[in-house]
Amino acid sequence: MKVFYITGIPGVGKSSVVNKLAEKGVSPIDADSVNDLTYWVDNTTGEKSEWNPGMSKDWYSKHKYICNKEKLVDLISNSSKDILAVAGLFSNRSELWNLFDKVFLLQCKEKTFLKRITERENHNFGKNILEQENILSWYKNFEEKILSEGAILINADKILYSAVDDIIKQIVS
Repeated sequence: MKVFYITGIPGVGKSSVVNKLAEKGVSPIDADSVNDLTYWVDNTTGEKSEWNPGMSKDWYSKHKYICNKEKLVDLISNSSKDILAVAGLFSNRSELWNLFDKVFLLQCKEKTFLKRITERENHNFGKNILEQENILSWYKNFEEKILSEGAILINADKILYSAVDDIIKQIVS
């Protein structure tokens, strides 16, 4: 089995890409859509925290969005597919990195991801101006860091099928 991680900032198209990969035979896990796979935790206590639209910059500095590693390992282990793609954005990605054969970073222009965030219907995160300001304050550093960790850059400004084809080429190589 091969397992791939598709990540990027909110609004870059992770869910859309993983859904199109499913049409090509790749088993998808859209982490935000799996009950209790991802959640917010308090940085100090590690306890789960409730998120609501419009949280302040201070709130985000005291919390992180993580993936439950044990649950993700179970999902991967119980998959009957040969190729699995996990889409998400996790603060604890360094704990998960060794689960993946390759990591793909979807990247697009600010104008593009902000437009997608405001127009999307499957997720409320980022629709509030405070959340957009928060994303704009950290996304460049995040992208530089994950690329330095070995992620493969995928241009998500292009049409969806083009980004999916770029990932498929990398998966089969």
